[in-house]
Amino acid sequence: MLTFNQFNQIILFTGLNMKIICIYNASSTWMGELNYLYQRVFENKSCSLCDLSHSLIGIKKEWKEMELESNHQYSLLHINEVPLNIPNHLIKHLPCVLKQDGEFFELLIQSQELQKCNGNIESFKLILEKKIESNGKNNES
Repeated sequence: MLTFNQFNQIILFTGLNMKIICIYNASSTWMGELNYLYQRVFENKSCSLCDLSHSLIGIKKEWKEMELESNHQYSLLHINEVPLNIPNHLIKHLPCVLKQDGEFFELLIQSQELQKCNGNIESFKLILEKKIESNGKNNES
């Protein structure tokens, strides 16, 4: 019979119920939203994570479906919403995706990798699962 602690270690090892923190390169404030809109329209700049998760009218249906079908818990945060316990060195280059195991955070997907997704959820899911899988193998040793 497994103890509760052994069970939790197995769950963490297999990557089930992992907390995935997605951090936008945008602020959730009114001014931040206006600034993002200006950059998007007039400077042709965008946040690659925003392109993945949102359309012009809100969160993409595909993103919602991914969250529902996933074994992971997702958090979508803007720059101004990042908790103080997330180390600054992990969020130097935004947007990015982090993994949280208890009090520990790890960079899973960097900004350049998110750009390569070109707003495609399937590409994002492939990258994410590869990172989680390789991370689990690294923890075996």
